[in-house]
Amino acid sequence: MFQAWKREESLAELESFLQFNWEQRSIFYEDRNPNTKQQFIKFLSHGDIKTHNYVGTITFNGEKLNIFPKVFRPLSVQCSDENLSLKHLMDNIVQWLEYCNRISYPFINIFGELSDSKDFLDLFITLYINMVLDAIDRGIYYQYEEETEDCKCIKGKFDVKDYFISKIPGGEYDRFSCTYSNFQADNMVNRIIKYTCMLLLNAASDKNSLKIRKIINKLDEVTFVRCVPQDCDNIRLSKMHRKYYSILNLSKMFLSNKTSTFDMDINDTYCFLFPMEQLFEGFVGGYLSEVLSDHDAKVELQKSDLNLIDDVIYKGQNLGPSNNMKQDIVVTTKNKMFVLDTKYKEITRFEDHDVKSIIRNEISQSDLYQMCEYARKRGVNDVYLLYPMNRYEDPENDFPCGISKSPTGNIFIHFIRIPFIFEENDFEELKKKLKRTILKIFDVN
Repeated sequence: MFQAWKREESLAELESFLQFNWEQRSIFYEDRNPNTKQQFIKFLSHGDIKTHNYVGTITFNGEKLNIFPKVFRPLSVQCSDENLSLKHLMDNIVQWLEYCNRISYPFINIFGELSDSKDFLDLFITLYINMVLDAIDRGIYYQYEEETEDCKCIKGKFDVKDYFISKIPGGEYDRFSCTYSNFQADNMVNRIIKYTCMLLLNAASDKNSLKIRKIINKLDEVTFVRCVPQDCDNIRLSKMHRKYYSILNLSKMFLSNKTSTFDMDINDTYCFLFPMEQLFEGFVGGYLSEVLSDHDAKVELQKSDLNLIDDVIYKGQNLGPSNNMKQDIVVTTKNKMFVLDTKYKEITRFEDHDVKSIIRNEISQSDLYQMCEYARKRGVNDVYLLYPMNRYEDPENDFPCGISKSPTGNIFIHFIRIPFIFEENDFEELKKKLKRTILKIFDVN
């Protein structure tokens, strides 16, 4: 850990900062993690830290910690930090997110621009300003705002009490205090956007700075006021303006990561972390859907039409089902149903190793119970556990299959390691390898 973070005061601030970001993570994703205490990193004794399954960047007090996926490390090879490239990590995350529909990063159609980002802050700034420009180019957001002023004629709601108590005694017989609604651009939504853009201006690249100034110029009639994350929560939008929820979510993220002092630069402190379990699951599900779309197969992600307990009976009353089940991926072809579950865990390569030992020691027994129950409830015989391969690995030719014998029918659990890491400047190669593995699983050409 950085020396600047080890000081008792800085360490307490860092823990509070990470805890705040942990509590705000639902802006973008629900990772089903029940812990109320932050799980991004674990603080150990002697100033050491341990990372969990989150990747990205933590910048605090000017020091930057880049967290890479564990599968970036080649299998059985010591990898120094010098071999890890932040640009390579960002390129992979952009590629994964392109197929992932479980994380609410609304990336519209700007993947080319995102791939040019120099770091995660620049990536999110690029995303934000392109979303804002897309919305503004379609028309600046207007809404009715209540105003109260003295008028020469009555309009809206007339304050009778003020007229008799203040206006008549003061001789202002032709002045009426009225409250009315005015349809205008100077509203809280646009104020939040304008303030966020001003906040990002110094941190943005030259290209993004030009776009930010364009946004600010278009919001010239909007009042510049300081905004806080809670302002985003107080906004209520109609279905017609649903796209602004994504903009407000990103605004809240930037405002949340801003330091408490108004004149501090956002470069000093921010936290952008992604849950690897969801990136792996989302990428595999999304790419699998693309590949199988040409093979007359139906792909359903996070299918939740079954319950572990179909009915609860108490005192003669049927209380209904309980404990809903969610399968990561369910694929239905003309002849067969496939149930697949992604597990972001490192396991040893099967070839040239003791396969039985790998399954006994590295495969979670709870995962095996889970897959057997999926098979029983779905009425299928074959289920699949998918694991990520490490960097620089070639796909294996054969995969083991565990057989769980049962009087009602044997269950075959297939253990498959699939390509996951895109190599620099060769994105299509991984897609080809993954496509071959997918077609092999489903036995289609």
